[in-house]
Formats: sequence, structure tokens, C-alpha cells
Amino acid sequence: MSLTDWSLLSLLSSSIEQCKSIELMPLTSTEQYIVYCHCEENIYLCLNLFEIKSIVNLCYAFIFSKDYQEYNQLNISTRVLLSYVTECLTSWNIRRRLVLSGIINIQEELQFLDILLNLKPKSEQLFRYRRWILKQENISKILISKELEICDRTAEKHFINYASWLYRRWIIEYFNINIDEELERNRLWLEKNLSDSSAFSFRAYLLSKKDLNEIIIEHELKFNENMLKFYYDRESLWIYRQTLIFLAIKFLSIDEKQLLNKELDLVKLFEENFFSNRYSRLLNILLSSDGKQFRN
Repeated sequence: MSLTDWSLLSLLSSSIEQCKSIELMPLTSTEQYIVYCHCEENIYLCLNLFEIKSIVNLCYAFIFSKDYQEYNQLNISTRVLLSYVTECLTSWNIRRRLVLSGIINIQEELQFLDILLNLKPKSEQLFRYRRWILKQENISKILISKELEICDRTAEKHFINYASWLYRRWIIEYFNINIDEELERNRLWLEKNLSDSSAFSFRAYLLSKKDLNEIIIEHELKFNENMLKFYYDRESLWIYRQTLIFLAIKFLSIDEKQLLNKELDLVKLFEENFFSNRYSRLLNILLSSDGKQFRN
């Protein structure tokens, strides 16, 4: 390690701090100089994909060096490292300490996380750290609409993004968001992303937060049926319908046999496929067992 190496990290950190978007891309170096990054319009920062190993090793060397343990130095080295490796728990823990010490501004840290979530929309450590950051902030300063927008963006950016949907669950509970309003937002989202099983899993979670009754279940079954009329070969739709049946059996006092037979009749209306056949087999199993194992 040298002062030149530290100057490189400081320059990268400054570039990351000022940009609004980060991408990892292959950049061409020459015999005369190595290209570590390229910035366009002072907004878009491209980090050289070919230099990840050297920069990551350099960051670790400084983080564990006794000579670079000042808070501002740790802020720089962890910011650069996390732009390359978002799952580094050590760096997140260091930044937690810096936040609690007042070295890192919470709103600026949230902006940094926004950029990283565009780069790594499925990072569990990113979402976990963002939850922690929000808990440190005054709740009146938090824009709930911004957090929901981040959930939408990351879910669209990475298909079946359970990390994003789990974060959304936390947002719903932490800020006590109206369940009916969220169900409507989810319905609109599903109409454009109906193959995303994680979104349907989130919808089932929302339903479980309500006082379920036959009207709600019937409404959801109809919503699902309308989708099946056009997309009967989508696994996510059949899995969600299966979930609705389980919810009905577990929480409602209904004629289970009548419900299951009605479902078997409905399946016959659709063109036969692997997922509909699997659903039919499940219904027959439930009929033969009276659904007892799903009530507990």
C-alpha cells in the first residue's frame, strides 16, 4: 500500500459520491495506464469490470490496516468496496458504526443505497442495511412513497426478487400502511408482471393481514380466474390459486368439499397443461383427506 493507492481509492470514492448511477463494465486499459473508471456527464459512473479484483483487494488492505482506521478513511474504503461487493458484511458493520458516530449523514447514506440498489437490486445485505438506516432516522423525514418506489423498481429490475418483496413487507408493517391500498397497488403491478410468483406471495401475505371472509376469497379467486382466461399456462397463477384455497380451508368455515369440487369443474374449462394437471391432483388429494392437514 502507498499514498498513490490511497489517492486512487479517494478519487474513486469521490466519483461514487457525486454520481447518480453506477455500472460495472469492461473498460480497456493500455500499457501506459490502467483505466479504473469512466464518468459521463458527471452522473454515470462506469467501474472497470477487469479491475474488480485489484480494487477489492486494495480496499480490504486499507480496511484492515492499523494506519487507516480513522473514521473518514473507513468511510472512503468501505464506500468503494461496497460499490464492487455489496454483500460484504464487515463493511456494512463499519458503516453502521460511522452512522452512529455521526460521521455519515443518514440522508446521504440513503442516496448511496439508492445507487447501489440500481446496481444490485437483489442484494439481501443492501435491503437489511437500509432497514437499519431507516430505524435510525426520524420517521417524519422518511418518504414512504420513495421506499415503495424503490420496491417497485428493484422488483421490476430483477424478476422474482424475494429480497425486494420482503423489504416491502417490512415497510408495510413498520409504517403501518393501509392494507387495502397496498392490495390495489399490488393488483396494478401484477397486471403487468403476472409471471412473478414472489409478487403473488406478497399478495397472499397482505390477505393474511386482513380479517378473511368468503367475500374476500371469492373476489381473489375471480381476480385469479380472469387472469387464467388469458394466461392459463402461467405457473404463478396456479400457485396463487392454490394458496387461496389453502387460506380458505384454514381460516374460513366453509363447505370444503363443495369448494374443491367447484375448483375441479373450473379447471376443466381451461386447456390442459402441466400446471393445471398438478393443481387438479392437489384438489383430489384434498378431497380424499378432507383438507385436515391444512387447517392446523
